[in-house]
Amino acid sequence: MTHAVIGYGRMAKALVPALQAAGEEVVIARRADGAAAVADAARSADWVWLTVPDDHIAATAAALPWRTGQLALHCSGATPLTALAPAPAAASFHPLKLLAGDADLAGVHVGIEADGVRRRELQALAERLGLIPLILPSPMGAQARAAYHAAANLAASGVLAVLAEASALWAAAGLAADDALPALLPLTRGALDTAALRGLAGAVSGPVARGDTRVLARHLEALASAGLDNDLLLALGRRQLALAEAAGRLGGPQVAALRALLAGPGTRLHRP
Repeated sequence: MTHAVIGYGRMAKALVPALQAAGEEVVIARRADGAAAVADAARSADWVWLTVPDDHIAATAAALPWRTGQLALHCSGATPLTALAPAPAAASFHPLKLLAGDADLAGVHVGIEADGVRRRELQALAERLGLIPLILPSPMGAQARAAYHAAANLAASGVLAVLAEASALWAAAGLAADDALPALLPLTRGALDTAALRGLAGAVSGPVARGDTRVLARHLEALASAGLDNDLLLALGRRQLALAEAAGRLGGPQVAALRALLAGPGTRLHRP
């Protein structure tokens, strides 16, 4: 099996070493090498991986000199396989891994969309690479793709947005900004570890999970004092309340009081 990897960004820099470590032959073609070099790499391969930005997948696929028997793959979570329509066969292989830091793919789930034999081949490849195959529906339409990718993005960079808000409140408390992440990240990791053991509803904690409206009201006042919008805290609080209800932790009056406090619009609070 010969693989051509078109494009050499973060995904390719993780994928290529994994393929090579599994004994696969890999040819790399960067778009900067020119159209002729990219076409030559594609001609030489059985499987052609398009690890280019989402907006370039369809145009790249349309420009390649496909031949019978080849398989085109992309590693995008958001792009439907219709972008690979010019190829004889198409599949997707989407590792659920934030590649901004550690590029080791071992141990992560990989979303696979393919039909029949190709699905089995990709599942076998994933296992050889040390990944956990996650079989996606096929065909997976644009709306389903968007929902799947939004879920993955919330679980990755969405957490960073929450930490940014927490860091802003940390600074508003008069604490050293440089201490925020070292102090807060263990809390994040602890919540994730507990969720892995107990599920999301079993892991929820804090004033919402305890039904403590007084503390939650003071949190909202702290946001106002810091000049921060309360939209994120209110939205997260409503979703935490749903988890706490699912866990059966709160009585009816507690739920009603919390729901009333969290129902405010996502606008800035002002102290009287």
